[in-house]
Amino acid sequence: MNTTITDIYKGWTISVSAKDNQCSHFCFDITSSSGYSQHVSMGGITEQRAIERAREMIDMEIAMTDED
Repeated sequence: MNTTITDIYKGWTISVSAKDNQCSHFCFDITSSSGYSQHVSMGGITEQRAIERAREMIDMEIAMTDED
């Protein structure tokens, strides 16, 4: 059974799913409130690491938007 964990971080939605890909066991998608979305196929070896990595990407996206 493939379960998806969903989290909200700074207004963005994080969806983490179990999926083996080389050395990674989880993938994730991040989606902004405006609908902008990114998929990362090698999200992390643990569910928690995939969530951490997704939050890091969101922080980077927000920082890049603030620079414009």
